[in-house]
Amino acid sequence: MRIGLATAPVPMSLEHSLRNILDFMDQAASFDVDLLCFPEAYLPGMRGQHFSIPLCEQAELREALDIVCKASAEHGMGVILPMEWPSEQGRYNLVQVISPEGKIMGRQCKTQLDPDEEGIYVPGRGRQIFEMNGVKFGVVICHEGWRYPETVRWSACRGAQIVFHPQCTGSNTAGRTSQAWGDPDGPYYEMAMVCRSVENGIFFASVNYALDYQDSATSLVAPDGSCLAHQPYGQPGLLVQQLELELATGLPARRYSPDRY
Repeated sequence: MRIGLATAPVPMSLEHSLRNILDFMDQAASFDVDLLCFPEAYLPGMRGQHFSIPLCEQAELREALDIVCKASAEHGMGVILPMEWPSEQGRYNLVQVISPEGKIMGRQCKTQLDPDEEGIYVPGRGRQIFEMNGVKFGVVICHEGWRYPETVRWSACRGAQIVFHPQCTGSNTAGRTSQAWGDPDGPYYEMAMVCRSVENGIFFASVNYALDYQDSATSLVAPDGSCLAHQPYGQPGLLVQQLELELATGLPARRYSPDRY
């Protein structure tokens, strides 16, 4: 499987977000990407981060989602589309997984909200495994992958060879940016990616926004914990990698024996 990880800039409107998504899809199609993933809540953008994100009704978001599904079918490419979804219960922070045929395969809601997101989003319930081209994968959203490793293990224990991790980590207003991937003097986030990979024996694909002060890079980490590739900090762009799936044995996850505790 060839994956694409889209480090996208913060959108200024729903239309800007949709245009960026379609542009990245066009670019990914030129590299024969099978499955493309975007940053957290990219349609219309992540709230609670001092970004100017418009309030959108479900009908507007549904129309944008339909456009992405149509483009997915035209390109024959799967898409992991993080977005918000207004409902009677509140706004969910979730991911829509779109098949290469342009069909919704399912959705994964963010179940563990960052404390600062409470009151902005409502938590979802339940987890899903997805399968595309014979490859099983899971999705965890930002805070879940950083602070709740059991969300990643849940997928690995059910045969996922890769877990995708849409995130929004950093700021456009203040902070510092690491000078090198895995900088020991930097934030812990990239080391958390290593842990999620090694402790489960899977690939971990983390996708961040392009930010002025970026706490972690869009990265693909191998089952042995090595960083296979990452996007330069603060630079929008598409990271394309061919997965050597035979490396993702999932052995640590398969040996997990909670019944012994």
